[in-house]
Amino acid sequence: MASPNIIREAETDRAHDELARLVHALSDGRPAYARMIAEMSAALDSRGADPVSALSALLAQDEPLDRRCRFSYELRLHRARGYGALKAILDILAEQEPLTLTEIAIRLRRTPGSTKDYLSWLEDVDLVTVRQKRYSIADPMLRLWVRLHCRPEPPSEDLVAKEVQQYALARLPLAAEPALVGARLDGDRKWGIIEID
Repeated sequence: MASPNIIREAETDRAHDELARLVHALSDGRPAYARMIAEMSAALDSRGADPVSALSALLAQDEPLDRRCRFSYELRLHRARGYGALKAILDILAEQEPLTLTEIAIRLRRTPGSTKDYLSWLEDVDLVTVRQKRYSIADPMLRLWVRLHCRPEPPSEDLVAKEVQQYALARLPLAAEPALVGARLDGDRKWGIIEID
């Protein structure tokens, strides 16, 4: 029989592994974000905080992650051309992504040609990415920040908590794992398990 110390150590290791998985998922594997979330989680630990609560605290106005995202956003937009139109495209993609060039052009009320130019400028500064002719904001954390902070008034604590909760639900490992579904192979054959993306 294992000693109580060994059992406690194993439980502590499992808790650390789970925390690391959650931080990795929330940070999209980006070291700077992961470090901030882990440090804030540790700072809030006396109140039983978790990485999602830490992320909410970090994204509040004038907190470290808010300042980092604001700096990155403004720096990259100023390096690109067409500041106002580029901000509008990022606002559109923050609300819904991925979108095609045509879908963005319609929402932007610009021609597809000029919209394509704007998108290429955003790609040049690594703000958007394109996959299979569909555009998305390259950094999911920056997308969340745009949803929260690129509006006329600062976000309320409730709005930050709600948006972070939705972000976390979409990113956490349990939500991201493929669903297993029983599938019948042939006539009288036994049921098998397949993965669905």
